[in-house]
Amino acid sequence: MSTVLVTGATGATGRAVCALLTARGDTVLAVGTDASRLEGVDAAERLVADLTDPAACEAIAADVATRHGSLDGILHLVGGWKPGWGDEVTDWLNARLVTSLRNVSEAFEGMLLAAPAGRLAIVSSTVVTHDGPPTSAYAAAKLGAEAWVAQLNARWAGKSAGAVTFVVRSIGEDDVDAVAAALADVASRAPGERVLL
Repeated sequence: MSTVLVTGATGATGRAVCALLTARGDTVLAVGTDASRLEGVDAAERLVADLTDPAACEAIAADVATRHGSLDGILHLVGGWKPGWGDEVTDWLNARLVTSLRNVSEAFEGMLLAAPAGRLAIVSSTVVTHDGPPTSAYAAAKLGAEAWVAQLNARWAGKSAGAVTFVVRSIGEDDVDAVAAALADVASRAPGERVLL
């Protein structure tokens, strides 16, 4: 059995993967910003935190370390979408898609590295291309998240921990269960894999 932190747990994918992990016997720590929305998430614990705040991430990491001692995986599902470009759109997307990822990965890095095969996973988008400039602030933010995952894998080289990127075109109602199943199986993925779903 594993202990898994699921951020963005109140979204459709977060709820589905929390239910799947809980059903198979894992200890799920669900994180969201809204306590009332977290109430309906199937998890051992529900933690309220603003993951764009590094101090909040450090606080929940310290709490998890004290009470659980270890963490096997992080499924980082904090998301958001806005169209177009512009400073306001860029700042809004970067806070959710990049800053929260960086804060969480840094706060929990020690626990992932201490796990037998710690894994961090994100969900990216097919709008990200690696052969030209991004076409929107959303694509740029997703590219930034993928770049941070690459940096994590570079600094974890030679260690048992690793980060994985799952890539989707979109996640419609019919896609949620398949994406959740792939995320739940992240421990079987090699560090640095970019998996098209």
